[in-house]
Amino acid sequence: ANTKTLQSTLDVLSETDLQKAVDRLYDARSIQFYGVGGSGSVAMDAAQCIGCGACVAACPNGSAMLFVAAKVSHLAHLPQGRVEANRRVLNMVAQMDRGGFGNCSNHYECEAACPKAISVEHIAKMNREHLRAALKPAGS
Repeated sequence: ANTKTLQSTLDVLSETDLQKAVDRLYDARSIQFYGVGGSGSVAMDAAQCIGCGACVAACPNGSAMLFVAAKVSHLAHLPQGRVEANRRVLNMVAQMDRGGFGNCSNHYECEAACPKAISVEHIAKMNREHLRAALKPAGS
């Protein structure tokens, strides 16, 4: 099956292009997998957040985005969490804003301080979820 998959890929891409893609994947700092196969693993990584606040304390901007993102990302990656995803992300970000927490300042101090090694990649997921929810027409 793996040989057939590789041959199908080579039918579409040249061997040179495929090698370039492999090289880029090899050199990547991290690779995220989304979809049916990887979603459960990504969700469980986010679920490891214990809500200790180390990320907020470490952030020079007092951002709670890693904590909130871990909660949003955890459920957004699971089929069971998709039903309430739009409402959840809008409400959680609004609550974070009402609490006066700053936005992510891209220093990544939160990730370094996190005892559960929650990745800042979850902030990107939360931002995508928030944008999708905010742009969704009312009633749809």
